Amino acid sequence: MDDDEDLGEDLVRYRVQAARTLFHQPRSESDTLNSTQSLYDTDIEYLTIHERRYCENYSMPNDDAEQGRLQMLHDIFLDVMGGRLSMAPLQSPKKILDIGTGTGEWAIAMAELYPYADVTGTDIAKIQPTSVPCNVDFQIDDAEYDGGWTWTANSFDLVHFRNMIGAFADWSQVYKEAYKAIRPGGFIEVMDLEIATLPDYFPDDPMVVRWFNTFVEATRLAGRPMTTDHLDPQALAAAGFTNISVVTKTIPCGVWPCESQSKRTGMHFLSVIYDGIEAACLKVFVEQLRWEPEEVTKLCKEVAKAIRALAQDQRRSQGFGMDVKVLVGRKPSGNELEVPDDKSTMGDSMRTIRNGNLPNGS
Repeated sequence: MDDDEDLGEDLVRYRVQAARTLFHQPRSESDTLNSTQSLYDTDIEYLTIHERRYCENYSMPNDDAEQGRLQMLHDIFLDVMGGRLSMAPLQSPKKILDIGTGTGEWAIAMAELYPYADVTGTDIAKIQPTSVPCNVDFQIDDAEYDGGWTWTANSFDLVHFRNMIGAFADWSQVYKEAYKAIRPGGFIEVMDLEIATLPDYFPDDPMVVRWFNTFVEATRLAGRPMTTDHLDPQALAAAGFTNISVVTKTIPCGVWPCESQSKRTGMHFLSVIYDGIEAACLKVFVEQLRWEPEEVTKLCKEVAKAIRALAQDQRRSQGFGMDVKVLVGRKPSGNELEVPDDKSTMGDSMRTIRNGNLPNGS
């Protein structure tokens, strides 16, 4: 999809940063240390569809264009979260695990924030930078490996998931594996966009609604649906986590915010959505629906045009945006039951905070 001039400058800047990251990286001892299913980058099969590069079992690309989009999204998340990298009440953490680390910005920032913590970022593609703080380590790992995770049990202060919608076929199993790896008293944190609300802003445009429904169906057929069921607190409770808290923030999209920083965020987020439509659709439409790549590109351009038109209309775009939800759960410690029942898990410990900060402690 060609970038329009008014959206291109910011995205190009982020893409240039991404292009400086070497995709194929030297093999090292750390590539296999304590790994769930460590593989060298040369062992991973990559697919090319219409000049976009993908891993076999994930619908989003991992090429330079996508890396730039992820870097921009990282900055947007930081902005709407008031600069906070994590909403978990961490106190001098020693070990942190970032699942689906992508380009590694979050893991690197956490390593800088907690210089005495060992931070590990894992992904199915080796697209992270090589020049990183000495306390951060990147590994190629598959969090859905059939044999389960091989990380030492009860070892991590925090296991973190961000922007992982559509990544797993079985979130419940992933949460169970995370529970095993987290130390008693440690935390799980899951952060994702509520993408299902996007069609709500286009009640008079059936094309956008049809596109979104077709997209969700294609991801369902692929076995990794782009839905937010994993953001249900009950999903964490079922894995054994307690003191589950939810924070919801709204990311503006477009020109409508009055405050200058929010307006910049809105335009950046428009770029993220605009460039992400084809990225999200191309592989699943081609593989699951048997569309021709040119058909997918044509539809995505039309959808992107409709979204851009709304976002750049000062009057019509009022309130246009997308919620991002953060779940934080705690693994019980001491004499607490490892897997409490639903009542004791959710009960009064469930606190929903909208557009506010998570209280200290849990």
